[in-house]
Amino acid sequence: MRMRLSVWLENDEGKLLFGEGRQQILEAIAEHKSLSAAAEAMGMSYRGLWAKIRHSERRLGFPLIESHAGRGPSSGTSLSDQGRAMLERYAELRRRVVAAADEAFGELYADD
Repeated sequence: MRMRLSVWLENDEGKLLFGEGRQQILEAIAEHKSLSAAAEAMGMSYRGLWAKIRHSERRLGFPLIESHAGRGPSSGTSLSDQGRAMLERYAELRRRVVAAADEAFGELYADD
C-alpha cells in the first residue's frame, strides 16, 4: 500500500494558481532558457505551455517569466525574481506537506 498526494494553490474562486505542473514548467524554462525548448522537453505544445503560464500570471498578479529578445547568452526566457521565489516557496511547501503526510501514513498504516 502507498499514499498518493497532490498539492496545489488556488485563489478564492477555486482557480488554479500554482501546482506540480506549473513547477515542472518553470523548472524546464529555467533549464532550457526557452519556452519552445521547455515545451518540447515536456512533450507539450508551445501554445499550451504559454497559456498555462499566462493564466497563472494573471491570477497571481505578477510575472513568472521574463523574455529577453535578441541573440547571444543574455537572450531567451528566464524566471522572474517573483517566479523564482514562487517556485522555491512552492517546492518547500510541497516538501513539508509530503513529509508530514508520510509521517502520518507511517503511523496510521505501519502494520498493514
